[in-house]
Amino acid sequence: MSRDSHRPNKKKELSKLAQSLIAISALSPGLTMVVGQYSAVTLYVHAVMVQALAKQSADLPIPMPDCESVICFFRNTPRKLEQLRGIHNMLGISALATDNFKLAYREASRELDWTSPAAIATLSLGREEREASCIVLQQPAGAAPDIEGLLHLRRAAEAIGAYLILLCPDLIYDANSSSIPNELFVVAPCPPNPGFDEAFVFSCPELASPLNQASGKVLCCVRLTDDGLETEITPYVADDLKTRLMAILKADEWSLEEIGKLVGLNKSNVSRKLRMVFGAVPDGWDGAMLAEWLEACDLDPIDEEDSSAGDSDDEDGDDDEHQPDDWEADDDAGDDLDDLDHAKPVAPASRNERNTRNNDIVIPRKQR
Repeated sequence: MSRDSHRPNKKKELSKLAQSLIAISALSPGLTMVVGQYSAVTLYVHAVMVQALAKQSADLPIPMPDCESVICFFRNTPRKLEQLRGIHNMLGISALATDNFKLAYREASRELDWTSPAAIATLSLGREEREASCIVLQQPAGAAPDIEGLLHLRRAAEAIGAYLILLCPDLIYDANSSSIPNELFVVAPCPPNPGFDEAFVFSCPELASPLNQASGKVLCCVRLTDDGLETEITPYVADDLKTRLMAILKADEWSLEEIGKLVGLNKSNVSRKLRMVFGAVPDGWDGAMLAEWLEACDLDPIDEEDSSAGDSDDEDGDDDEHQPDDWEADDDAGDDLDDLDHAKPVAPASRNERNTRNNDIVIPRKQR
């Protein structure tokens, strides 16, 4: 049976396997922390999380709350709040505001640490916020959360069955940070795909699987356009662009030899890097997009004329007139082994020709 006859069934099986490895459970009520050293892309991380919550979509394939309303609290000085409003308008977050999604801007003398007693007292969980609601908070850059404050926020959210998501852009993921919240997410910046401004990996350590490095992890690429923030969320493949490109080419039915020749690796290395990797071909994939990826990966572009250049030169006999006078001698120069591999056949000589050729040979006197 041919290879093509197996292709549809193979794709279907891989799709089922991929779906089983990224099975997602519901988010537990209580405290959810988003940790990592991602202060440089905090605004984008916040925007991606908020968009997924506001639309109640599965665009972000990590555990998300099944909530009835979403409230984002911002406490800062009047000048900082004005700046935040402008940023949220630019990112398109303000346009998401509905009865079930609110942006609460409250003035304060300074940006508050949400784990401090003063901030916890002003939050007043249970009065304005109700059961099955989701509250999104963001720690100030460089402020380490207080352990007692985190425990208080967790108990308060659990008591009313609410979901409290706290973004901590400067908290390193370790055993201490993972033992406090009900749920924990980790964010790590990485190089973006060609055409995007920034990118980060969003992961849930509890969903990690040794059989699939993409389990519980997604790649979020963002770019700012005139219409707001444009986001591309894809399954995680790798941090480096070259491996992502190889996964795309594999999904585009390139052979391992073709991929290796393009990226400068042998077939075994390509196979090893793409083991248990489930890539997908981006929408609108064409030669121009491939050239953009090759440039981003510092790879040489594909020369489409290489395959046809030799044939066109052989067919055109007039090209011989434009060669230099010694071109025939240059054609013979090269590796002797290559000459043996490509030896030209010699026509057999007749008996008279062989006799004539032998008479011309001078035999030394000692041999006579």
